Amino acid sequence: MTSLDKILIAILVLASGVHCSNTNSEKIAKISFVKPQVPPVYELNTAFNFNKIRLIDDFFKNKNTLSQFSGSFLFYDSGSYYANAYGYANGKLKTVLKPEMPFQIASVSKTLTSYTILSLIDQGKLELNMNVNQLIPEFPYKQITVAHLLSHKSGIPNYMYFAETYFKTKYRRLTNEDVVWMLKRYRPKLEFTPNSRYKYSNTNYVLLAYIVEKITKLPFERYMEDSVFKIIGMNNSTIFTPAMKLEDQQVQGHNGMKSIFTDHYQNGTMGDKGVYTSVFDLLKFDLALRRNLLISPSTLKDACTPHTPCRPTKDYYGYGWRIRYYENGDTIIYHNGWWQGFKSYFIRWQNKDRCIIVLTNTINGGFIKQADLINLMEGNKPTAIDAVNEAD
Repeated sequence: MTSLDKILIAILVLASGVHCSNTNSEKIAKISFVKPQVPPVYELNTAFNFNKIRLIDDFFKNKNTLSQFSGSFLFYDSGSYYANAYGYANGKLKTVLKPEMPFQIASVSKTLTSYTILSLIDQGKLELNMNVNQLIPEFPYKQITVAHLLSHKSGIPNYMYFAETYFKTKYRRLTNEDVVWMLKRYRPKLEFTPNSRYKYSNTNYVLLAYIVEKITKLPFERYMEDSVFKIIGMNNSTIFTPAMKLEDQQVQGHNGMKSIFTDHYQNGTMGDKGVYTSVFDLLKFDLALRRNLLISPSTLKDACTPHTPCRPTKDYYGYGWRIRYYENGDTIIYHNGWWQGFKSYFIRWQNKDRCIIVLTNTINGGFIKQADLINLMEGNKPTAIDAVNEAD
């Protein structure tokens, strides 16, 4: 048994339960989260179902053989896990991938940004219904709140598109400060009235990371490292900053199995993407959520409650999470991501102690279907259904 197989657990006895709370309309009066004095360790074992291991391995091995998969994966169920990796961390150097290696997780980073914002709310340093222009001076859209950013209901267009026009110095990396400056300087037209509907926009989460800096008086990457990663025990996680070199990262993003993506001027933003982490560290994040580390049960409940439907799919969006209901009674809380050769999948069961984490570093093979991953875990492909009560 390797050292990774011997991860120990700190015994956390939590008296608080999960209940509903409308944090949109009222300030949190009671804090009920756990903040460990030292990073927790988690007791896990590799006594995973043998038949499932065989099916999981065959699935990813076959995709790798067809040059459709390079990456690592972890399946967790009630204290047991199975993790493995296929492919190369660097296709040119033929560096073999290992599950403990950190990948760029792209938009799955939004789950950690949301977690950080919600922890500041639970600490009484921020409120969901605060207007963004209270937090960012000269912010031109007065009717947008923190909750609108979290749920993609702000109407602010995606910076990835308007930066093509407004950001003139593409020889250097775009930063969060640049995005805020462009919003103030050019005031791109809102795509719809705030809170009227949903449209996914990376700008929302760049602004949330910027708000974290305003509240904490620290660079976003520093606050995340000191007050989130170290607290949870995500010791193999970092945020890619403009000062870092892409070629120095252990795992490279590929177009195919050997062709490595070169640097891109939009690699400098964070909050919407930029987290480098491993399947093991994301499992720690899953377990931290289940143990109410840094955010309270009521706040987590609100984050995983539909705040808007994501039509035409049957998905909903909460605060940093997509939500999907299935006819078998399961509720899946998840997020995917893709950026510059990386694709990531973080799938959590709300009603079971289970999660699936898949991190890939090639765009070959297209996206892996969530139903196929659930089938590997449960042996069936459940049908998605609408929520009983649609979000407003």
